Amino acid sequence: MKHLIGLDIGTSAVKGALMREDGYVVCTASAPFTYEINGRDKLLDPGHFVDVCFSVIRELAGAADGPVTALCSCCASGDPVFLDKDLQPLTPIIGWQTSVPQLDLDAVYTKEEQDAFYRRVGWGFFDGMPAAILARVKLHDPGLLEKTAFLAMHAEYLNHILTGKWGISRSMGTPSYLMDQEKGVYSDFMLDRFGLTTDMLPPIYEKGTVLGTILPETGEKLGLGPDCAVVLGSFDHPSGALGAGVLEPGQLLLSCGTSWVELFPVQTRELALSTGGLVDCFALHGAPWCVMKSLESVSDKIDGLREHFFGKVPHKYFDGLAGEGRPGCGGLRFDFTDGDFERAKGYDVRDIARAIIESAAHLLKENLAHLEECGLYANSITAIGGITNSKICTDIISSVLGKEIKVVNGQSAGAVGSCLLAGIGTGLYADEKEAFAVMHSKTR
Repeated sequence: MKHLIGLDIGTSAVKGALMREDGYVVCTASAPFTYEINGRDKLLDPGHFVDVCFSVIRELAGAADGPVTALCSCCASGDPVFLDKDLQPLTPIIGWQTSVPQLDLDAVYTKEEQDAFYRRVGWGFFDGMPAAILARVKLHDPGLLEKTAFLAMHAEYLNHILTGKWGISRSMGTPSYLMDQEKGVYSDFMLDRFGLTTDMLPPIYEKGTVLGTILPETGEKLGLGPDCAVVLGSFDHPSGALGAGVLEPGQLLLSCGTSWVELFPVQTRELALSTGGLVDCFALHGAPWCVMKSLESVSDKIDGLREHFFGKVPHKYFDGLAGEGRPGCGGLRFDFTDGDFERAKGYDVRDIARAIIESAAHLLKENLAHLEECGLYANSITAIGGITNSKICTDIISSVLGKEIKVVNGQSAGAVGSCLLAGIGTGLYADEKEAFAVMHSKTR
């Protein structure tokens, strides 16, 4: 029986799934990335990145008792790497959480230009991601732009290592900030501003496109045959929506990884833009757009609070305390931005633990209220991501939202979504609904 490999290249780790063509998920695997933190920069060595991804692919391929016919990656994209004429890295992979001072941004972009990003790209301008990185390079390291022969995001760099070919999907390309999202072409504004040409960037395709097949030598290292197709994937949260079966307007995905994201499929880009949320090209067959409201890096902030109050305790210990805390936590709520730990003085440790999760859930509730004001209502809520490993924490979020939450594929949903897209791209499934139905029949 044919097998499919799906990767979910997250901020902190890569997760993978091996799925048979009949939808049965054979196994999952994961491995963490190790970053160098240098001031405002969060950097990832390109060789380390590829090695970590390869280790997961190799583990999954080794578990297949039939041929692996396709591989697809989704990604928390927006991490550029500058390459020379020999396509060797001139820089580390620059993580999306790298931040650039506003003074630098204002020196390169006018306020009107900063505001114009949202309609063109579908994402608002801020101090991270490639648009900000390019501004800093232009100001402080213009020689790097002169030496750069090719500019890629890290997922496309991985696909090039696998196939020898370049390509990027519109979904994956949105966080590059280099693309006109609706037209599916590179932005003349960005090309002109930084002296780039389309020859220096990956060609743009729809997700689900077969980029190429695994290079024979690379396939031997990974345990994959030369006929294994590499299929272009999507941004990570939309892939998670596919893996969880959130495909129609009225369905809401809670994707709780490094960032916690609420995702609604919608029929029009204008409706998505009206919310002020992050807009993505969504279904190939179905709701063509989705909108996301994000609590950026909130898991890191939760971890920081947990470690401050409880030290490096096991998750189960913390979850147990949170489960014993009072609903409402006696009025305790954390801000996540002010670093005020004194507000917890005098509270029971169980209420403190619960308040950490409740406080994040209240931010989700505020975002959901805003989306409802824009006309988006959740008839059902499905949760994925690391937080779903804890039923206690998931139940706390459900209690704060006042809505039932179901979990589908949990932490593996993004990788499973990539498996399904690999199958769609290679003709095993007709569309997203059929692909999810085949997989879901094996998980009930």
